Amino acid sequence: MAVTGNYHHVHLISPGPRETAEWYVKFLGGEIFRDEELRGARNVRVNLGECLLNIRGARPGESFADPNGERPYGIAHFCLAVDDIEGTLAHVESNGGVISEPLFSLPSGNRAAYVLGPENVEIELIQPAG
Repeated sequence: MAVTGNYHHVHLISPGPRETAEWYVKFLGGEIFRDEELRGARNVRVNLGECLLNIRGARPGESFADPNGERPYGIAHFCLAVDDIEGTLAHVESNGGVISEPLFSLPSGNRAAYVLGPENVEIELIQPAG
């Protein structure tokens, strides 16, 4: 048994799934392709390049605590490859987005930075060397 291909999707839970999805459209060029009720909660699907984000609200009987800005255990961040990191960061800033860690270079020659998404989700943007 083995994993094949890239990851299938990332699933985010948000108190405002549509608003969260629209952030990914505005700041990172995503495309909303489905917005529906699924298993009792709103589920909005967004394509980001070849990445798929599923963003849903709470299902009946679920509750989620506000992390009060503290970083919870679990996924630290997810990373998206971009072809023009300076241009992407300029776009985020010019639209009022937050760059949480400025541009830096890695020993591999890759260049990266972090932006802060809805619900304090850290998103690493990386421009591979080459």
